[in-house]
Amino acid sequence: MTAFTVQAPGHAGQQITMTLPTTGAVDTVPTGPNIALLVTAPSSASMNVTIPIPNVDATQTVTGRNVVIATGNTPWLIPLPSTVYGAGPITLTWAGTLTASGVAVVTMS
Repeated sequence: MTAFTVQAPGHAGQQITMTLPTTGAVDTVPTGPNIALLVTAPSSASMNVTIPIPNVDATQTVTGRNVVIATGNTPWLIPLPSTVYGAGPITLTWAGTLTASGVAVVTMS
């Protein structure tokens, strides 16, 4: 399990520290304005992440947003606004081939 924190590079730039995601629904991330999930998939396989969407009136079934991260180490940037995903932290669900992948939560100001 990883409780991700926001990395906020200054104007001079900063190397982003990537972390291997954990299979299943155990990694947590903050939400908010200008916060995004940075993900790279392994070069030989794809993976996906499901981001929960809150059930605001408790009367409907709400399916989380499933994002497929394609093969090839191509970076994906997924915004995490609290206006969509609710107040964080939220718990992500990872599936697929996670070996050699990387995840970070970043913000820009």
